[in-house]
Amino acid sequence: MSFWIVVIALLALALVILLLPLIRAAGVQQGDQRQQQNIQIAREKKQLLEAQLAAGDIDQAEFDAAYLDLQTALALELDRKAGDVQKARGKWMALVVALAIPVASVALYLMFGEYRVIENPQLARAMSQSQTATAPQMTLDEMEAAIKKRLADNPGDAEGWFMLGRTMMTKQQFDEAVTAFQRSNDLIPNEPGILFALADALAMQNDGSLLGEPEELVLQGLKLNPGFPNGLWLAGMAAEQRQDFKTAHRYWTQLLPLIEDNPASTREIRALLATLEERDPDLASVSASATAAAAGDANQLSLVVDISPELKARAKPGDVVFVYAKAMQGPPMPLAVKRLTLADLPVALTLSDADAMMPAMKLSSFEQVIVGARVSPSGNPVAQSGDFYTELGSIDSSSPPAEISLTIDRVK
Repeated sequence: MSFWIVVIALLALALVILLLPLIRAAGVQQGDQRQQQNIQIAREKKQLLEAQLAAGDIDQAEFDAAYLDLQTALALELDRKAGDVQKARGKWMALVVALAIPVASVALYLMFGEYRVIENPQLARAMSQSQTATAPQMTLDEMEAAIKKRLADNPGDAEGWFMLGRTMMTKQQFDEAVTAFQRSNDLIPNEPGILFALADALAMQNDGSLLGEPEELVLQGLKLNPGFPNGLWLAGMAAEQRQDFKTAHRYWTQLLPLIEDNPASTREIRALLATLEERDPDLASVSASATAAAAGDANQLSLVVDISPELKARAKPGDVVFVYAKAMQGPPMPLAVKRLTLADLPVALTLSDADAMMPAMKLSSFEQVIVGARVSPSGNPVAQSGDFYTELGSIDSSSPPAEISLTIDRVK
């Protein structure tokens, strides 16, 4: 009997936590900001995985599994966003949650649970982590089924089709991936990220060849966003396949300053450039000037980040540091963000469109921005009381200072 009392109490607590953000406007806004910042962190993890794959630290299978985990978490975040748009819809969702959570929780527990774990003092911690642990355990087939069910309920969900395309790419079912990406492109035309994904899928469908329609899609995407790293990479590959080494060299040289904070990817691109220069020695003479021109077009903010001695003494070397830029007037979520640790400080780095999680929310899209840095001992991307931080506003993103100094010297 005491077990069920505990169950009821935990369910009541869970409902309070889940329902308050749905019925209070403040909670909605905070939840949305937390979602966007979590997406930004997911992007950084994706870049790290790509760097590890390029450096040979992990193999393709490990990359695919880890990348699927990030996709699953992102899909869940996007699902939550739809219910937070309007307060009235939030109230209806609150009613659904109030009914569904107890029923689903009890049913799942009766199927998979063991009541004797209530005696374990680690139970509360395990329950708090259960939602996070569930997503990585999904197989590819389960992921595919979940996304297809979502699309059956909402066939106009462009993000759902995009996620299905990614899943099919991971499963190497390229025909279905092309269909999914094409559907996403039909729903959101002229979106560079979707165009590049569709081009990649079409190339894989054709034994890796980017020639023809894939290259046309890549060039279309680059017209919309000339500084998109994946687009520059694919464009260089397509040119190299056409034996147009000069064009491939130009694209990859443009790419180089955009990935300078990723040593593994930088080494890979430099090796490719060196190979091209061996084939055509004339390319070496234009490499330096092309690199400088590319850097000038990248809409970069050059930052030097440090922390005051007083606050550094109160922090730990492993504490997470977020460096970000956000719009002076506009959405609250950062336009570009990087994640470091306190041990990395002082550090010189750049923020650019390459650090944007959402292609429609780029640094270059806003004239005036705020740059900042925050130490988060908990690692939480959402600012919390006690975090150390600094911010500097009124930065012109199109013509920023040559170097912006940020010293973390305030306590939230």
